[in-house]
Amino acid sequence: MATAAVARDRLSVAISHDRNVRAIEARSADVVTAKETELAQRSEQLRVLARAHEVTRPSRSRKLARDWGSGNAIAGMDARQLRDQARHLERDLDLADNALNVLVQNTVGSGIDVLSAPRLPGQPINRDLALQLDELWDVWWDAPEVTRAHDYGACQQLLARSWLRDGEAFYQDLSGGVPYLEHGGGVPYSIEMLEADLVPLDFNDPSRNILQGVERNAWGRPVAYHVYKQHPGDPLGWTTETKRVSAEVMHCIAHLKRLHQVRGLSVFASAMSRFEDVKDYEESERIAAKVAASMTFQIKKGSGEVYQPPGEGLGGVALMQQGVPVRELRMAPGAIFDDLLPGESIESLGTDRPNPNAATWRKEQLRAAAGGIGVSYSSLSLDYNGTYSAQRQELVEKWGSYLMLAERFIALFVRPTRQRFIEAAVLSGRVRMPRGWTLRHLAASTYVRPIMPWIDPLKEAYAKGEAEDRGWVSPQQNTLQYGNNPDEVLRQRQDWQQQQQQLQPAAPAPAEARAQLRADLSRDMLRDI
Repeated sequence: MATAAVARDRLSVAISHDRNVRAIEARSADVVTAKETELAQRSEQLRVLARAHEVTRPSRSRKLARDWGSGNAIAGMDARQLRDQARHLERDLDLADNALNVLVQNTVGSGIDVLSAPRLPGQPINRDLALQLDELWDVWWDAPEVTRAHDYGACQQLLARSWLRDGEAFYQDLSGGVPYLEHGGGVPYSIEMLEADLVPLDFNDPSRNILQGVERNAWGRPVAYHVYKQHPGDPLGWTTETKRVSAEVMHCIAHLKRLHQVRGLSVFASAMSRFEDVKDYEESERIAAKVAASMTFQIKKGSGEVYQPPGEGLGGVALMQQGVPVRELRMAPGAIFDDLLPGESIESLGTDRPNPNAATWRKEQLRAAAGGIGVSYSSLSLDYNGTYSAQRQELVEKWGSYLMLAERFIALFVRPTRQRFIEAAVLSGRVRMPRGWTLRHLAASTYVRPIMPWIDPLKEAYAKGEAEDRGWVSPQQNTLQYGNNPDEVLRQRQDWQQQQQQLQPAAPAPAEARAQLRADLSRDMLRDI
């Protein structure tokens, strides 16, 4: 018994000792943890303060922007709302509609034409084959799409407008025999244009690698699009059922700003808030101007002793509205106010409307918005004041952005449709491919983009002529910059020369006289610089 009691006492002492040890260890651990936390916080503070760029240091007045994820994450969150807002601006704001008109006009114009130039590498153009392809292309141009409602130029304008406004547009190639479809362009090839709404943004399936309605392979290349069978905005209703369309025949024209981005965003994305501000401000100024114009004059009262006691009338013509007498003085040309009370006089109201500073504020807002959209300020605001040098500088700088959009549109739509057209023409027997040629050789073409407008035609024409005379450009290039077909120009000039020989008009000035006139003109232009 004594041994057991001794053992129990020793065990109690040991347990108590262990508890004390553990408590001390716990307190030590808490102290260490607190010190580590404090050191980590100090280290973070020192790391923030040690940043090389001041803009990366947050403060009370400036918060750092957060990362919203990849381009696909941003498109999934905002693409539909941006698209709806851009369409709203196009419908209800003339400035936005004009911006779209300017972009479409300078990107595709009346339609990017394609001139056939079939040739082997290092060989001249096969003129007979080019003439045959041009004739087929002219026929197909008039009815290229399934609804027969638009020619090829109008198709380009509608697709470019949807691409810029909505951020993306789709089209489908239909070659050969297609059920219930009758090709209208002579060549068995048609296109079907689709709006971005038909490819659902919220259709995602990781098991099949489908993101925002686009099915991709392991490298991120689109292999198929999942398309609604009916437009979701149709008034007759729609269904959520989709069909899978291979990317071999369906193509996306998207306005992309991030790598690996699948769906496009509107060009208005960065300027929408400014457009809304301009819209609200102009509406407020119009209301203020209407209110100011509605207030014509005021009756200046005399001293208070000349008025009747309350309840005994206001003087003049008294009208009763809801039991309250209202005084009415009618306005008319040559009116005489003969019912004024003693001491009263009429004074016209001065107004500070319209606001003289509104135009300046609006101008600066439009100048900033023009840079975000990618159009020139003078085209957006329709304000063409300025010197020739300033207008020329603005035009040259902005024309580069128009060319970028035009080249992108050619790569995404015009060139692929041209290649499919050539392929369909060969497969249907409309064109016979020479031996040793490929479709690439047969589809070689020149794409005629919208030409840059001239501010001073004489100076522009003289500069182009000088460049051609010095061998810097070819006559064909200058002709294309006018928007003309060089072959057609040569044929017309040949026809004109034949008519001249037949009709024998007055002889033109000799070559020496024309050269002297040109030299005098050059001297005068250099004197004006």
